[in-house]
Amino acid sequence: MDSRTILAKIVALIYRTRVLGNFENDDLIKTILGTIKTDTAEANFMSNTPVGRMKDVCHTLLSEKEAIPKQNLIAQFSILLENDPKLCDVVRESLTQDHDEGTNKRIVTNLVKTLNNFYKEHLAAEIFAKANYDMRFNRSKIGNFADYLQNTITQLEPLTNILSSMKDPAVVGEVDFENPESLDHVFNEVKNLNSNTGVYKFGWQGMNRMSQGGARRGETVGVGALQHKYKTGFTLSAFAQFATLNKPIMKQEEIAQGKKPLLLRISFEDNLTNNLQFLYQYLKANEGQPVNPKDFVNLRTEDLRDYIMQRLTVNGFKVKMLRVDPSQWTYSTLLNKLIELEAEGYSIHLLMVDYLFMLPTTGCVQGPTGSDKRDMLRRVRNFCSARDTIFMTPFQLSTEAKQLLRNGVPEHNFVNEIAEKGYYDGCKTVDQELDLEIYVHVFTYKRKKYLAVRRGKHRLPTVISEEDLYFMLRFPALNIPVLEDVNGDDTSFTKLPNTAGEESAAILDEMLG
Repeated sequence: MDSRTILAKIVALIYRTRVLGNFENDDLIKTILGTIKTDTAEANFMSNTPVGRMKDVCHTLLSEKEAIPKQNLIAQFSILLENDPKLCDVVRESLTQDHDEGTNKRIVTNLVKTLNNFYKEHLAAEIFAKANYDMRFNRSKIGNFADYLQNTITQLEPLTNILSSMKDPAVVGEVDFENPESLDHVFNEVKNLNSNTGVYKFGWQGMNRMSQGGARRGETVGVGALQHKYKTGFTLSAFAQFATLNKPIMKQEEIAQGKKPLLLRISFEDNLTNNLQFLYQYLKANEGQPVNPKDFVNLRTEDLRDYIMQRLTVNGFKVKMLRVDPSQWTYSTLLNKLIELEAEGYSIHLLMVDYLFMLPTTGCVQGPTGSDKRDMLRRVRNFCSARDTIFMTPFQLSTEAKQLLRNGVPEHNFVNEIAEKGYYDGCKTVDQELDLEIYVHVFTYKRKKYLAVRRGKHRLPTVISEEDLYFMLRFPALNIPVLEDVNGDDTSFTKLPNTAGEESAAILDEMLG
């Protein structure tokens, strides 16, 4: 944006703020005026140039503390800019219309955002210019180049939210009581929230009860468990459930823009071979056709490919899975990947990361133990929330949680003991950044394997029954994941079988199965 356009906006801002009796943006205006310069040839005669004359008038106008007569101002700039009719027209247009107080306030807000963005661009340009000069002509004075580079990056980071539009990226939602449509939008969301419209359901009835219908677009879901206790299995199952049991919930603007609904899973730990094998076995098991790992040798690659593609895209979702070396990424790289996918026309409905805390915390706020991890989680959560993306990631539980088992806490009750008590490895305040908190634990009881699930916090205004916060599911057999029950009888329960008859029947069922 050139200096003349900025000066025209400054004139409009001064006029509108004087109408409102508001002087809080005067310092910003003075700062912006200080950045506007002409070239060296004009420097000594600045007042004889249109830019110079406008700057002088703006400084004079800032001394006014009363509403400035509009006609006087238009007449003054008509004379001042008689040799620059286009600029004169821009200034006249910005002053001509009268507005009510509410509209004036919105105009002022937009003008301030524009000037702030202009100033950020100016600061960024100065930082780049200084770094370029130092590298070319003062290299010997830099000393430790790594420290110099990090200092430059630190100066630039607050300026990275410069937008060409008027939308402030920090404002995720807004209600203006002078704008009924903004209230309509919020109350439509309230209705959807309570009718389970706009919710992606899970494949287990117990999960849908404890989450009040499923996962909502924009929620951050954390899955906490000890090492090797089904974190990946649980999240991969949920990934398949979202794809096969739900149709894409599209917003009107996504439909208008032709966006493609995407389910994205990024693994920082397991290979894609392991993930795809699990998904194939999971889908087949839920169709009553369990697959033994040894069976893969005899299956045609084309059949495997066609089956998994058809099943996961049957409802219209696009599906992508990535395996990434976390040491080569940061949270910033992750977000840039999401932006890249958005530029390709995708709307990311689910981002599943296995798991986030394997990323280095480069660029995050450093402080007491765990503050960098929490800051990274907050940054990713805020990014996804603003885009109505479900963000799901597992979390490792701490050694203190494991000690509870050593101290005699029954395994089936373990998740109840740790719920909402901050037993997370490396950061005890993870729960403060989550919208939905889930704990899972796999255990063996009387030679049978079970999955216990407990809900922690849920950032919803409604409260559910205590009995719906916990349930268990049984693994059907070896190498068979926990099966879905959403389209059949409820297979969840809260008490383990405690009689020989029940257990014998269970063993017989498995043998017959």
